Amino acid sequence: MKHLKKLYALILLLFVGFSLQAEDTLLRILKDELQYQFTQMQRTQPDLYYMDFHVTDQRVYSVTTSFGATNQTSRTHVRNFVPMLRIGNKDFDNQIDPRQTATIPGQRAVRLSSLPLENDPLAIRQAIWNETFIRYQRAISDLQRVTDESRLQLEMSDTMPSFSEAPVVVHFEEMLTGPEFEFDMEEWAERMRRVSAVFLQHEEFITATANVNFRIRRTYYVNTEGTSVVQNLTYANAGINAMLRAEDGMELPLSARFFAFVPGDLPSEEEMIAAAEDVARRLLIMRTAPLVSPFTGPALLSGAASGVFFHEIFGHRIEGQKMKSDRDGQTFKRMVGEYVLPPTLSVFDDPTMRQYRGQDLNGFYVFDDQGVRGERVTVVENGILRNFLMTRTPIDGFDRSTGHGRAEMGFDPDSRQSNLIISTSDPKSDEELRRLLIEEAIAQGREFGYFFKTVSGGFTQTGARAINAFNVTPLEVYRIYVDGRPDVMVRGVDLIGTPLSMFSRITYAGKPETAEVFIGNCGAGSGWVPVTAVSPTILVRQVEVQSKARTMDREPILPRP
Repeated sequence: MKHLKKLYALILLLFVGFSLQAEDTLLRILKDELQYQFTQMQRTQPDLYYMDFHVTDQRVYSVTTSFGATNQTSRTHVRNFVPMLRIGNKDFDNQIDPRQTATIPGQRAVRLSSLPLENDPLAIRQAIWNETFIRYQRAISDLQRVTDESRLQLEMSDTMPSFSEAPVVVHFEEMLTGPEFEFDMEEWAERMRRVSAVFLQHEEFITATANVNFRIRRTYYVNTEGTSVVQNLTYANAGINAMLRAEDGMELPLSARFFAFVPGDLPSEEEMIAAAEDVARRLLIMRTAPLVSPFTGPALLSGAASGVFFHEIFGHRIEGQKMKSDRDGQTFKRMVGEYVLPPTLSVFDDPTMRQYRGQDLNGFYVFDDQGVRGERVTVVENGILRNFLMTRTPIDGFDRSTGHGRAEMGFDPDSRQSNLIISTSDPKSDEELRRLLIEEAIAQGREFGYFFKTVSGGFTQTGARAINAFNVTPLEVYRIYVDGRPDVMVRGVDLIGTPLSMFSRITYAGKPETAEVFIGNCGAGSGWVPVTAVSPTILVRQVEVQSKARTMDREPILPRP
């Protein structure tokens, strides 16, 4: 028995020694200060039942070039701090309706707070103390407000508690080191200058840039339940952006974007130059393309276009936390178990996916910004709605987080998409989809259908007091004629509509090997977060397009230098 006790003591000592090693100075300061402030505040505010600290330590290297010259280079290093205090209890607290805490939609509820870059314990504790007190004051005010509203207004339709349970997690990653995480500013500036110089060959271009940036993000999360998560995320983005103006004054932008986890995995200089030449070629064709009038009829959406389409009009309506509030439109909240898409389509969101067919996915992460492990969520299975993307704010029927609480630096977490993947059990080839489009156009008495090849993004509204519509911004659009004439590029269209009517008109989707990856950043209630959408081409029986707003500016009087 003595020997066993000694063995247990040795194992405990080794475990404690490993735990002490598996921390850094900032993490120890955060843990100590969290416990100290929580204990002290509870003496005057016994209803304070939960606190967490979230720190983002981010280094950013960026280069922007234009027409063969360097416009800007920068190196930044910031540490951002966000505390969360919950007063009341898990059934009812100051966060009962988090979307009401900001007086102006989309604005930060509190100021952006920074921590010192040096690991000076006193300086860091001073900054934490100051920001936590500001949040404490706001929490008291919010609790009073939501308590008063609960007495004066009708009971909220959602009966679930304010806060859900979550597993206690301890996870620590060492700081990233090594040549793959270095960024040679001069080398990248020289490379991107040569890429942007492609547009010097064409006097029609008004703006043309090539840029690259590399972000190394180290996040710290600790809470009073015992969770402690330190993780690293890296993002290397490159972009080619060009714009010219048609003779009627319409501005015509087009871009090419690239993503990898580290700069060394971005496309080669030769590949980027080829992409710049392709952007220039397509824009010059678009410059003389005919304008489009408002139209309803069948359309094909490329994988990239349909990825944005699903992200905007579907993805934002499966983010669960916003449905807590009756001020949200709650499009799908009461449709679980019902068909919301054709029986051949399925949709899942998976933050644990690092790659799709060799392409790095920027929606990847291990733990979300509430310290919950991200997990794959099958949202739609064979057309039937099954699940939502959840944070620790539960809603009726969904009482736990799926690890989708995400936020930009300075924001509180909200339900957000990560890697949204669309698949079909009845895939069609590109040739079949084209034939089906033509057949549908003939059946509707249309001379042509549309093919939306490239889009720049879009926006949607989900509030109960707003029109629940969407607007996707196509950049490259083609008419496909039913009589066999060659396809014609057109310009000046916006893809618009309402979600439920549009979903009911999706008929077929393409093969998975032709699926395209759309890499982007999504701005919503918790700021801008990296997202990916992966989709095959889809056929929609009827879409609606409207004429795009255009500027009335004339072309420049003098030729470009």
